[in-house]
Amino acid sequence: MRLCLAAILTLLCLVSPSAATEPGWDPRIATGQLDNGLRYFLHDSGKDTDPFNIRLIVHAGSVDEPVPSGIAHILEHMVFQTNVARGRSMHEEIEALGWRTGVQINAVTREAETQFMLRTRPDDALDLAGSLQFMADLVLKPALEAEDWEKERFVILEELRQTVSVADRVSRLKKAALRTGSRYIDRPTIGTHAGISRTSIAQIRSFYESFYRASNMTLIVSGRFDQGAARQALERAFGAAPAFAAPERDYRVLPLKQGLNVALVQDDEGSSSQVTFALRLPMPDRLTGEGQMAYLQQYFLTRLIRDAVQAQASHYADVTESLGFAAQETTERRLILAFNARTDKHAAATTALVETVERLNRDGLSRNGFEELMKRARVINRNNREAAENRTYAEWEDRIASAVLTGSVVDDPAVRTARTADLLDRITFEGLNARLREMLSAEDRVLFYQAPGGVEVTLPSAASVEAERARWAAMAELPPREPLPAEPVVEAVAPVWPADRHVDRSGRMVSESVASDPEVIEWLLSNGDTVVWLVRETPDGKVYLSGQSQPGYLNRNFGSSASQAAVQLFTQSGFAFWTQAEFDLWAENQTQHWSIVLKEGHLDAGIAAMPDKLPALLQIYAATSAFGAVRAEAVEALGDQINGAAPDHAAARRAELLYGTSGAADDMQTLGQLTPEAMTGIARAHFEQPATWYAVGPKPGSEIRDTFASVIGAIPRKASMQRDIALQRSGRHVADVEVFSDDRARVEISFHAGLDWTPEASFLISTLTPMAQQSLKKELRNRLGGIYSLEFELEVEPDQDRVLGTLAFYCAPDRTQELTRAALAVLDGMPEIARQADVDKIRADIAFAEGSRLTDPNTWLRRLALSHRRYGDAGYLKRMQGLGAKVTAPRLEAHARHIFRTDNIAVLTKLPRGATTGPEREVE
Repeated sequence: MRLCLAAILTLLCLVSPSAATEPGWDPRIATGQLDNGLRYFLHDSGKDTDPFNIRLIVHAGSVDEPVPSGIAHILEHMVFQTNVARGRSMHEEIEALGWRTGVQINAVTREAETQFMLRTRPDDALDLAGSLQFMADLVLKPALEAEDWEKERFVILEELRQTVSVADRVSRLKKAALRTGSRYIDRPTIGTHAGISRTSIAQIRSFYESFYRASNMTLIVSGRFDQGAARQALERAFGAAPAFAAPERDYRVLPLKQGLNVALVQDDEGSSSQVTFALRLPMPDRLTGEGQMAYLQQYFLTRLIRDAVQAQASHYADVTESLGFAAQETTERRLILAFNARTDKHAAATTALVETVERLNRDGLSRNGFEELMKRARVINRNNREAAENRTYAEWEDRIASAVLTGSVVDDPAVRTARTADLLDRITFEGLNARLREMLSAEDRVLFYQAPGGVEVTLPSAASVEAERARWAAMAELPPREPLPAEPVVEAVAPVWPADRHVDRSGRMVSESVASDPEVIEWLLSNGDTVVWLVRETPDGKVYLSGQSQPGYLNRNFGSSASQAAVQLFTQSGFAFWTQAEFDLWAENQTQHWSIVLKEGHLDAGIAAMPDKLPALLQIYAATSAFGAVRAEAVEALGDQINGAAPDHAAARRAELLYGTSGAADDMQTLGQLTPEAMTGIARAHFEQPATWYAVGPKPGSEIRDTFASVIGAIPRKASMQRDIALQRSGRHVADVEVFSDDRARVEISFHAGLDWTPEASFLISTLTPMAQQSLKKELRNRLGGIYSLEFELEVEPDQDRVLGTLAFYCAPDRTQELTRAALAVLDGMPEIARQADVDKIRADIAFAEGSRLTDPNTWLRRLALSHRRYGDAGYLKRMQGLGAKVTAPRLEAHARHIFRTDNIAVLTKLPRGATTGPEREVE
């Protein structure tokens, strides 16, 4: 009977759907191919406000490397170096355009392809023709010079140093087990240290000539443009490339074998333990009738097998912590079914997995599960049509790229919906079970044990595992199982609010004032709280609210860690009159929740809600303040966490460097000794500080007004806390600390300058951040080849009346001093860099960014708070819209000269353990 069902299914799969059209590209996507073989896809969004995106796919990745080397990833880097067509590096071209790598230009190397992406905005530095020419020059005209490679080699080694981790190593070991027999197992996309170190420029050029051919590329353009003009520009940019044949790449498809492969996954620093049994099988071409049916069946089978496996887990509770299942499309036209047991009893779990698979083979799937999933699939299919019609131009680009890489198409939504509906009509419960048994009989199998580092594990032989499988398969009937004890059914009912627990409603409104242009309503409440309400319609009709009270976790009363832990545990513990379980159940039934965050300078209680919901939410906030408490079990769990944590010597060293004393680093032992009562007291002290409530939304009605007055106005307030602002000390200081277990270093630079804080000054100074980022990257990465990435930020701190600058980067331990000196030289040169800045470009950037930011109510909320804090009114909300025009070269230069001073600077260098470190010293 099983053979008959399988045969029937095969016949159904081979018959094309009669009620729907064959898969084909949506007519809104123009497709074509140049004479040299380059394929292209053009989608005009038709929306004049849209810019355009360009994505070029080179069908070459790490799997194409003759030997493991990382050369595909190396080429991704090298095409940005010296360019024959441009006469300089593409990094310099990008800088000249005012673009940034990682923003307007990005690239990524994967196992089977390398992608180059260009993201524009309306009226950008280059039009479509110029952007296509830029992309063509990038991939078709690199000089690939030996001098560039000797420098870029160190950049890639730094990238490797940052990305290699325990998780990455374990993932590669699993991949080696699951993709055994293929090129995928020993060719990580980033490469290896040995491969990168030995690769020559001649090898790079050879790989380029083999794979960077027009016939091996696909170009996608999506956004607003004229398709006819795009075709002409595309022909001009790419048409002159030679017409070489595309390379043969048969090795891309995972080769299948017969029999079982057994492997061990173990890393010295790994900690996980599990057993995985996997089946590897072929999948048909997605565009055939058979392929359409097979991939839709996979949608059902993935979910139904997962549910069936998890349903069996309780029978193996003495062997494994959990059973799981996943389906992986490892490469084109290949599928892996992986059954997993999380356990340290590897041999017993192997038997459990073999039994699980055989029971699944015998028992099949859940009919009820199938019927429910079919209902859901039909709904999703109907909804997908509407969703597809509402795609953005960027989503169209992603869809086209995904289809190109998987050998599929992007259908007309109506056609696809009709065809999928027809296929769903043909999927039966019996057919799915037949397909399941066909898949479970796959002849290519893998078993691997994963074990923590240092744990001895004996792998079974393939013959012994196969014998175990045969033993189960030969049973006429599987052994009956002991029925599992029925778990008591407890209906989860949210607790009822106690009748004797009501928030105080004795507050009142003391005064009310209204300002115009912009319209701001201000209330003073009887407990000293202030409400500042910006009357402004929001896109979703909600009120955006932020209640802010000072100080934050930097305070003299309790200290940083005690304050942060107390407030976090206080909000998580909920109301004292319920158990934790009761509170959690009540919280699950609430549609909205307050966000209570203790920041450096203030406590922020935030929420966004429809106006009619806000009064009830204000009462919940008041109840949290009145009835909240830190639970004993929460404090106990915190104590265990503290006791199990290693001392953070790096944080203590940093505190000494910046502030001259390790007192700025919190005493964790003291925190671990706090009682629940003490923690509750700390949290309550923060909640009782007078608050200013900032709101952005429609004009408040009487119910909101009355709730603020009576409920919020009745919350007891007492200004009992004081700020404790830690100021970075003056002077130039350097210190080293041994941190890392591997061969890497991290340099952290901090500097400061005084500033009379205003929101306007903060806005203007923010324009210096990307300028400094680009200049530092240009020097440390592009010129010196010493880093892969860096972190840089300028922050204007109102509480300190200072500008704080932070810079950090990873590098080789032997280059820390060289790169630190180079970084400080860039900071010293920032006034001249600012003087030469393209002011028009900066203004255009500001206008573009503000266009999207000002549609976000949170932007108005933040700026309302800043304006009120500095001026006591909302005047900044008007002035901010003209700040772009105030950006001038002299103003930028003056700010840079004041801020980027290295006379007040601290440099902390984190080194590998065992490195020679000395006492704090002055900056050279």
